[in-house]
Amino acid sequence: MKRAKVTVIGAGPAGCVAALTLNKLGHEVEVYEKGHFPRYRIGESFLPGTLSILNRLGLQEKIDAAGFVKKPSATFLWGQDQAPWTFSFATPKTAPWVFDHAIQVKREEFDALLLDEVRERGISVFEGAAVSDVDISDPGRVSLTVRQGEDTRVVESDFVIDAGGAGSPLARQLKVRRYDEFYKNFAVWSYFRCKEPFEGDLKGTTFSITFQDGWVWMIPLKGDLYSVGLVVDRSKASEVKELGPDRFYRETLAQAVRATAILGDAEMVDEVRIVHDWSYDSEWFSGGAYFLCGDAACFTDPLFSQGVHLATQSAVSAASAIDRITRFEDEREEVHAWYNRSYRETYEQYHEFLASFYTFASFTEPESEFWRKRRISESDDARLSRLRWFDRLVQDDLENPTTSVADFRDRASTMIAIGRHQRKELSDEFTENELGFARMRWISGLTKQLNRITRLRWAGDEVRLKPYYKVEPTSFRLERKQVLANEDGTDMIKFPVEEEQREIFQGVVKETVSYKTLIKQLSDSGVREVSSQIVIRLMEAGLLSGYDKNDERVAIQDRLRFDGVGVEYEV
Repeated sequence: MKRAKVTVIGAGPAGCVAALTLNKLGHEVEVYEKGHFPRYRIGESFLPGTLSILNRLGLQEKIDAAGFVKKPSATFLWGQDQAPWTFSFATPKTAPWVFDHAIQVKREEFDALLLDEVRERGISVFEGAAVSDVDISDPGRVSLTVRQGEDTRVVESDFVIDAGGAGSPLARQLKVRRYDEFYKNFAVWSYFRCKEPFEGDLKGTTFSITFQDGWVWMIPLKGDLYSVGLVVDRSKASEVKELGPDRFYRETLAQAVRATAILGDAEMVDEVRIVHDWSYDSEWFSGGAYFLCGDAACFTDPLFSQGVHLATQSAVSAASAIDRITRFEDEREEVHAWYNRSYRETYEQYHEFLASFYTFASFTEPESEFWRKRRISESDDARLSRLRWFDRLVQDDLENPTTSVADFRDRASTMIAIGRHQRKELSDEFTENELGFARMRWISGLTKQLNRITRLRWAGDEVRLKPYYKVEPTSFRLERKQVLANEDGTDMIKFPVEEEQREIFQGVVKETVSYKTLIKQLSDSGVREVSSQIVIRLMEAGLLSGYDKNDERVAIQDRLRFDGVGVEYEV
C-alpha cells in the first residue's frame, strides 16, 4: 500500500489519537509538541464515545489500570427551583466498543498516558518543539519550521494535522478562526479536597448547577479532588480585575448555594485559574494537505463535556481522510468536502444542543445579564446568523406556523423530563431505574405519533443514492457508502443504505404508504435494527413528512442530537 508521512502539531488527545490512528493505518508519523509532559490542562470530564475510540485503538488495559473515576452520567441542577435531572449513559452493549460510562481524569496524567503509548508504538515524538510556520503553498507537500531549544529546522511531510489547541499555529496563519457571539463566557476555577458525597448511582457523576450569574461545574477526580468551575459572562471581567481572581471566585461561588451545599466544608487546595474566548469555529477545517483537529478547529462550551470527544473524533476522521487520499488521490476534494461537512455538523449539533439548554434555564433563573444573553426567542438573532442549525430552525418557523423559535426551549425540557429525579433534592436514594418509566413513556408517545401516519410524502419526485463516506469502526478506514437524497440535493447522511432501500422509498413517491408498512418493508430489506431511526432522521432532514387519516400533518418534534453517547457513534 502507499504510505504517507504525516506531521502532527500538538500532543494532546487530538494529536495523540491522530498519531495512533495513522500508525494503525500504516503511515509514518512525527509529533511536535511545544511543551513538556506532564503538563496541566483543563477538560477533565469525558463522554463514552471517547472511551470507545481509545478501546478500538488498543488502550483499554492501560486506561483501566490508571484507575480514573468512572463517570456513569451527567447530573444537572439546571434552572431555579427545578428538580435535579440526570443524563444517563446507560445503553445496550451492542458491540464491544460501546460504553455505558465515561471517565473523569486529571489531564496531566491522562495526556501523559496517551503520549507514552504513542512513543511505545514507535512514533517519533519531539517535546519542546514549537512550530513557528507551516508552508502549505504546495497542496501535495507541507514544510514545518520547528524551533527546539536553540535550533531551528525545516521538516517536510505529505500532510500535516494541526492539533495544537487554541494556540494553533496553522489556524492563526490561515486566519480562519471566528469567535462565537452567543457563548461569550469565561471560566474561573480551582480544586477542592472533598470526599465523594454519593455512593449510589450518582457516584462519579459530573454536576452542572445554575445560579443567577451563570453556572458551576463540579467534577470528581482521583484522590478526593473536585474540580469546581464558574462559567460567567465576559462582562464580569472588570469585576475580576477589581477584586482579583481569588476573591472573585470565592464570593461568586458562595452565591451558588446548591453547589456549596455539595462541597460542604471542603478545603480549596489549588490556585484559581481563568480562561476566556474559548467559543469559536473555523471557516473551514481542511484543504490541500492540511487538517485542523480539536481545539485548533473549534470549541463550543464545556456544559456537556464534549471537548475531548470532539477532539478525538476529529482526529480519527482526519487520519482516516489522509489514508483515503493516499490510496485514492483523485478523491482528495471529495474527502475534504466530507471532512468539512461531517466536522461542522457535529460541532453545530453540540452548539444547538447547548443553546437549547441555556434557553431553558434563562426562563427559570432570576433576571441577569448572563441568562438574558443566552436566550433564543427571536428569529433574527444576529449572533447565530452563520449557523446552519439556526437557519433551519428559522425556516421551520416560517413554514410551520404551529411551531415557534420561542418554543426552542421545549427541546431541552423534553430531555429534562426524561431524566428528572423523583425528589426535589439530590439524594443517594436516586437510582438509574427511576428514569426507566419516563424513557418508556417518551418512546411510547413517539411511537404512537408515528403509528398515526397513514400517508408518507417524499420531498421531491426522485429518491436518489448519493455517495458519502463513513469511517469503518474497527479498521478506521474511510469507506465509500451511499445515502438517501432527492433531486435537489437534500440528503440524510447518518445511515448508509443500498439500492433495495432506495427502491422502498421510491415507492413512497408513487403510492400511498403508511409508517407501519414502511417499517415492515425496511425491516424485511435487512435494516430492521435501525428502520425507525432511518425514518425519523429522514423526517428531521426534511425528506419525509407524514399525514394522519384526516390528512393532517403529524408533527414529530426534532430531537436534540449529541454524538459520543448511546450506541450510534459517528466514529
